[in-house]
Amino acid sequence: MDRFIRRFIFVMLLLVACRPTYSTRPLPTNTAQIPSTPAVTAIATQTLAVGPSVTPTLSDQNARVLALPRWARYSFPGGILALPYDDSAKENPSKVILVNPDDGEKFFIDLMKEFYYYYWVDNEHIVFFHDGNCDTSPIYISDLNVSNGVLNLYSAETFPGEIETCCFSLEDKIVHINYDFSEGVVEYVDPSSGDVSQLTDPDDGVTDISVQLSRDNDFLAVVQFDGDFKFPETTAPVYGNTISIFNLRTRQLMLQYFEEQGILSEVSFVDYVNLAYMRRNTPCLVLILSQVKKCIHNIQNRFPDSTIILAQNSYHDARLQFFYFSKEQGGYCSYDTISGGLGCLTDRFAVFHDQFVINYSFSYYGHYRLIEYSSEGCPAPWCVNPENTYLALSNQEGELFELGSSDLYYISSLFRPLRPDPWQPWRL
Repeated sequence: MDRFIRRFIFVMLLLVACRPTYSTRPLPTNTAQIPSTPAVTAIATQTLAVGPSVTPTLSDQNARVLALPRWARYSFPGGILALPYDDSAKENPSKVILVNPDDGEKFFIDLMKEFYYYYWVDNEHIVFFHDGNCDTSPIYISDLNVSNGVLNLYSAETFPGEIETCCFSLEDKIVHINYDFSEGVVEYVDPSSGDVSQLTDPDDGVTDISVQLSRDNDFLAVVQFDGDFKFPETTAPVYGNTISIFNLRTRQLMLQYFEEQGILSEVSFVDYVNLAYMRRNTPCLVLILSQVKKCIHNIQNRFPDSTIILAQNSYHDARLQFFYFSKEQGGYCSYDTISGGLGCLTDRFAVFHDQFVINYSFSYYGHYRLIEYSSEGCPAPWCVNPENTYLALSNQEGELFELGSSDLYYISSLFRPLRPDPWQPWRL
């Protein structure tokens, strides 16, 4: 129970809105220490020889060089995984684990200071926040360069780059719903000028529920409810009855559909120009450029007694990704929008039988999947503070590597899909 409370407090801190303020304290001196790898169950894990990395000249006593394996220093599209890790039941982790999704090999790094937030700055740098929380600011910041293994520790005031906020938000910086209006209004923030304009009418009798941007920010989907609406007080699914699609280049409404059966607030762009949404338990596709809507009934026919929830797509895959939850199990599946083929990744591995897939994250090009699962069930639309969950990693070649309990990775209670994104970015 104490462990659950500590984890609960940790997650709550991550979810609080923050405005950084900085203070300075003397910096501690780090000493290199790479712990031995704890026992972790893995399937077909290949251990590679780790060669020494090139050691740059260091002038700061708070910098050290790690002999990272070659696969971490020279990654590939989709890149490596970086996950928070600690096996000592601390409130915050003090280690990070790098994982090679090709063969499941792991490399543990002891940061010497606990951290409460981390993120990839680009495809070479990972930043960690220490001694603070998302309600205030970090006192210290670590920067790990995976291309040369250099790990630097800074005070927040001397950190050489910009510091990202650690607030979790389901809305984008370009568009958001302003709830200062009784019905809410979708506002667009011009990225060049910062000017704010309204895309929807705050007095038209339509409540704006959720927004979703396309990959290149060309299109915006807004789930709305035409009529009297109140948000549920619990974590029950939220449904609208209207979906509107805007062209953000012209800021004009392009398409609008009304569904009496209700539209789940979570929608997904399958690729750059096609949108998917759930009409109750039936997925529907909107082909934006041709202005055609079609609904996919064979998904509902295959899972008639299940709740179906769309996953966020990789934008490099023509398949519609989704979850299904029944009383017996839950899986991760995909539907090919071109061929009509329907298959489930979780059907291919025995470890997922009689399990519920409750969380996921995939690499930039969709080559790899990180999947969280549990045998204890998952209420729709998402599990709330799930327990006894586990992580597994799969690649396109059909290999699976089990990573162990999610508790070790400080994952279970975070938003879905996994935030912050643990995958190395490719183009940033």
